[in-house]
Amino acid sequence: MRRFRFLRSRRGAEFVEAAVTIPIVVLVMLAIVQFGMVVYASQMASEAARHGVRWGAVAQANQAGIAASQAAGFASSAFSMGSPRVSVLAPGGVLGSNIKLRVSYEVPNFIGGLAGLFPGLPSGPFQVIGEATMRQEGWLQ
Repeated sequence: MRRFRFLRSRRGAEFVEAAVTIPIVVLVMLAIVQFGMVVYASQMASEAARHGVRWGAVAQANQAGIAASQAAGFASSAFSMGSPRVSVLAPGGVLGSNIKLRVSYEVPNFIGGLAGLFPGLPSGPFQVIGEATMRQEGWLQ
């Protein structure tokens, strides 16, 4: 009977429970932070596109260039962790025509290294896209 007394002992049970739950809690916290970064980058991509389009819509010359430059500047300062790309989809230029921009970020993936342990997790960076369209404003000269 003396040999099996350690089976009834509860000493060390807290350490085993902690060893099981702490990695799960850390993974969930990293996933929450990652999700927050992706949502924030998506919002900033949309806002950068809107900012650039607004500048391009009221510009009187080189509308597409001004729009792309303003969107790139805003995107770089709004979310410095990602690498923003700005594409002009419709250059505007004529009074009443549309000017359209697309801003995309490549958001780093913090949990991508765990893709080997947990199948289904994305391993590469996340791509987020924001677009905005506005009518070219101006006055006749």
